[in-house]
Amino acid sequence: MPAPADVSVVIPSWNGRHLLERFLPSVITSASAHQQATGGTVEIVVVDDGSTDDSVDWLTRRTRTAKVPLRIIVNHANLGFGAACSRGVLEARSSLVLLLNNDVALDADAIARLAAHLRHSETSSPLFAVHCRVVDFDTNALAGAGQLGSFRRGFIRVHERYSPQGAAAGPWPSMFASGGSSMVDRKRFLELGGFDPLFAPFYLEDVELSYRAWKRGLRVGYAPDSVARHQFSSTIGKSASAGRIRRISQRNRLFLNWIHLHDRSWFIQHLLWVVVLFVTSPLTLRFDFALGAIDALGQLPEVRRRRREERQRALRTDRDVMDVFER
Repeated sequence: MPAPADVSVVIPSWNGRHLLERFLPSVITSASAHQQATGGTVEIVVVDDGSTDDSVDWLTRRTRTAKVPLRIIVNHANLGFGAACSRGVLEARSSLVLLLNNDVALDADAIARLAAHLRHSETSSPLFAVHCRVVDFDTNALAGAGQLGSFRRGFIRVHERYSPQGAAAGPWPSMFASGGSSMVDRKRFLELGGFDPLFAPFYLEDVELSYRAWKRGLRVGYAPDSVARHQFSSTIGKSASAGRIRRISQRNRLFLNWIHLHDRSWFIQHLLWVVVLFVTSPLTLRFDFALGAIDALGQLPEVRRRRREERQRALRTDRDVMDVFER
């Protein structure tokens, strides 16, 4: 009989005391339920990413009364989502790590179900990560499900959602596991190198890491029987202007393709589309794409290094990955 699954819940937080106060109780409840049902241990690790509110003081008081171990890791400067998550995973004490936004509530059985999926992963094609079904906290409308992958119009596409039919719990193939409601195998996370610092301070770092996992022979799964409820508080929007967010998003979109798109025919199509979008950006008023491309070109030496590294380590081709979702 396998040993109980131990889990670390890693929650990055920046000026999020009001969110933690509202959503952390559900995480504690789910952690307690996992412990009672399986005998596995759960710790909650909050990575405070340079907050200027009273988050740390509030959390310190909470550690004395929490029903499960609650630890606080403090970044003295705001390093961004990926860096905060990576530090939390590095310092986690369990083999399974649930990455969770600070504005997400969990159903009571969510942790136990995710852990069960990862523990029962096939050894021939092991799971790197498995993610929740996400519903809107206020409306209960579906907000996150399985993600399909494709290559269209010159870019890797990842945001087409699907809901599996039937009663099977999965996990079902998913193009990426959101960093806000996914459980990862800690050892595989560290072997992959965690979130790429190139993508700092935010956006697409979880997509890139998931695609890296797919290319290296691992799988990413969707578990519709594990439910997370997201408030969508737009933390990023409070720290950056809409224009800067769009610019960083376009830059990181290019990073994803330049690092991982190794199929020669597809990469040529991609470069042609980049030229077209760049040249026409003044006409379409998509200045964010042109600015993002300029930013990406400024990091070209590091991008080329990462591209060589991923080409050497890839066990699947781009078409192999996309064939999973074609089927």
